[in-house]
Amino acid sequence: MASLWLKLLLFFFISLIYLNCMAKSTPHQETEFECVSIYKQPALQHPLMKNHRMQTRPSRELLSMLSTSNGNIPKEIDLKGSEECSEGQVPIHIPKTNFTNDLIHPQQSYNQSGRILKQARGGKGKEKKRNKKHKHKPKLFNETHLHYAIVKTFENSTKRWRGAQALFNINKPQVAQNQFSKAWIWLNYIQGSVMSSIQFGWAVHTKLYPDDRPRLTTFWMSDKNQKGCYNALCPGGYVQIHKSIYPGLVYDKFNVPGGKHNTVHLSVAEDPVTKNWLLTIGSTLIGYWPRQNHMAGGASEVYFGGLAGNSDLSSQHKTSTSPPMGNGAFPTEDLSRSCFMKQLKYVLSDYTIVDINPNELEDYVDSPKCYGVMFLKYVDFDSRETLTFGGPGGQC
Repeated sequence: MASLWLKLLLFFFISLIYLNCMAKSTPHQETEFECVSIYKQPALQHPLMKNHRMQTRPSRELLSMLSTSNGNIPKEIDLKGSEECSEGQVPIHIPKTNFTNDLIHPQQSYNQSGRILKQARGGKGKEKKRNKKHKHKPKLFNETHLHYAIVKTFENSTKRWRGAQALFNINKPQVAQNQFSKAWIWLNYIQGSVMSSIQFGWAVHTKLYPDDRPRLTTFWMSDKNQKGCYNALCPGGYVQIHKSIYPGLVYDKFNVPGGKHNTVHLSVAEDPVTKNWLLTIGSTLIGYWPRQNHMAGGASEVYFGGLAGNSDLSSQHKTSTSPPMGNGAFPTEDLSRSCFMKQLKYVLSDYTIVDINPNELEDYVDSPKCYGVMFLKYVDFDSRETLTFGGPGGQC
């Protein structure tokens, strides 16, 4: 009998140890990336990439550009997780939504790209108050489920930009299921009805990701792929280089209004030597869009600002609410309580990085009762040209 009790007691303790180990080894969050051979990642599985020479570091010319553009650009990024892939492998984000075998993005997410309908020139780049009327400006995006608060360069058929950058403060807007909210930079080239675009920033996107945390996020369109694609999911698109920082990675620290700012400096610029479009944090290369498929002639316009909307169009109806943008508050000159991008710069055609020119900018807000944008011309040496934007959303 004693032997039986000892066996039962032993079984009980072993069961407790097993359950405890299971609880520790199965956290609530799933693995969100997979390590793949750097040469077998999705971007390189495209006919045009057959003889592509991979770029693993910025050219000296680009490094010189980045180092002289602003001396106080942070060189590190504070992101959740320290795991990195083995030598010769890179992390590729695994999306929440199921994908087809050829990794084409699902149809319900195509329309989040920011496809342009038409442009018109508005007022010049002075301080923009959220109560300023925007009714005389046409909508920039043809999707009814999208809302935006941005500044953009004038449409120009001859001028070309070779990149853009900003210091983002990171926020966590409270979005519902199948909604998204972004702090975003667009580099667009439009020829007729065809648009090529490289877009980047942080996003809360519950259709793409399994939760509502802000993440490093990118999107691209090319003349050969007008539906576009997020992150590193499609052939011919974004090439991942860094072993631990990748589009889809979580920003673990974000802002609380009135509290400490958590920021990240993001830049996309065409390398003057390789002509690839490089995504960098400070001077650290994260990945790039290859020259074979992306804006060989440069960008014809640049946007900075916020984008928010619903990603499940089947649930759309007239009374659906729109998500918050930025930190959920309208922009103010008090940057401690606003979502902002500081140190707004773009790269000119001669590959010099300069502060954006307020006289080349116009502002657009599609729903001023829900969102706002304010451009602050040269705040101080550290902030320089600054954009604040956001709003609570609602019935927009």
